[in-house]
Amino acid sequence: MKPRYFLGILFLGIALAAPAAQAQPFGGWLTLTGEPSQGWIEVPANPVLNPTNAFTFEAWVSVSNNVTGEDCRSIAGKSFTAAWWVGVCNVGGNPTLRSYLRGGGSSKNGGIIPRGIWTHIAVTTDGVTRRHYINGVEVALTGSAAESGAPTTSTSPLRIGSDVSWVHSPAGAIDEVNLWNVVRTQAQIQADLAGPITGPVQGLLAVWSFNGNGRDAVAVYNGSPVGAVGFGAPAPPGGAWLTTGELPGFRFKVRIAGTTTGVQESDCLGETLCVSGAVPGRSEVFVRIVGPRPNGYLWPNVVKFTTSTVEVWIEQLATSSVKYYALPGAWPGLDDLPGLYDRTGFLP
Repeated sequence: MKPRYFLGILFLGIALAAPAAQAQPFGGWLTLTGEPSQGWIEVPANPVLNPTNAFTFEAWVSVSNNVTGEDCRSIAGKSFTAAWWVGVCNVGGNPTLRSYLRGGGSSKNGGIIPRGIWTHIAVTTDGVTRRHYINGVEVALTGSAAESGAPTTSTSPLRIGSDVSWVHSPAGAIDEVNLWNVVRTQAQIQADLAGPITGPVQGLLAVWSFNGNGRDAVAVYNGSPVGAVGFGAPAPPGGAWLTTGELPGFRFKVRIAGTTTGVQESDCLGETLCVSGAVPGRSEVFVRIVGPRPNGYLWPNVVKFTTSTVEVWIEQLATSSVKYYALPGAWPGLDDLPGLYDRTGFLP
């Protein structure tokens, strides 16, 4: 039996202001190699993921496709032949936002997605008019914006980075995929550019933030990686890494509320690293590394006691592998202080 490790980090509440709008992801993101290597996040089929009365899809993307031919690549979809699909296609030589919301024959084009540049995209419909948005600004559609009815449904799984009826993955990255059963206004979409959505909002069905995994950040529609996918992460903050003899073989960095670098506290539980940020001398987050588990991996476990966002970087010294974890701040009016287990983690 390998030794058991535990890393703990605890944070106290700090009010977190929304960051300014920025053309880049928040926290981690999904990475895709693109053809010929396909990869995606697969979310099991659920009727909730078939919005019918109203529909909004949002995502940050930094993707590319081939510059010749139509070369459509799937950003997300639930079968373009039967229900909804959002992707990028060459139209007149330009990488263009395309959507299907009523299966085959319902495609509409509008808005340029610059190759390899972080861009916010959104597609909405009320069953009467479809709208496309690029970086929060409505763009004209080629042809009529009129719909022939409400979005249709399918029993297929939802894929991010692919589609069951059009497997082709883009090369690049996708982040903060939001699915709604309401029509978001331009003002609401512009507000979404300012930061991630981490709690309940009227009409919000799911948020996939890709902070090291494909889990739904606000509900239960968790996805699993399939094929050639990875997860990107922001660079850790400057300064020395935190180490402890309680957790040999690892070192850590912690950031609180997007700005405060965590400080190690000596008064800590065994097999644990304790870090403070808001109140010096008082631990604010616990992170534990437990294992090996039945799948043969060591599981990082992050637990926070703060209403602020917590980011943790863990490096396994033997392999130089760095994993990134982001736990969102508590949603206004709620006392949820989320924690996580990483069920892949590090090899022992």
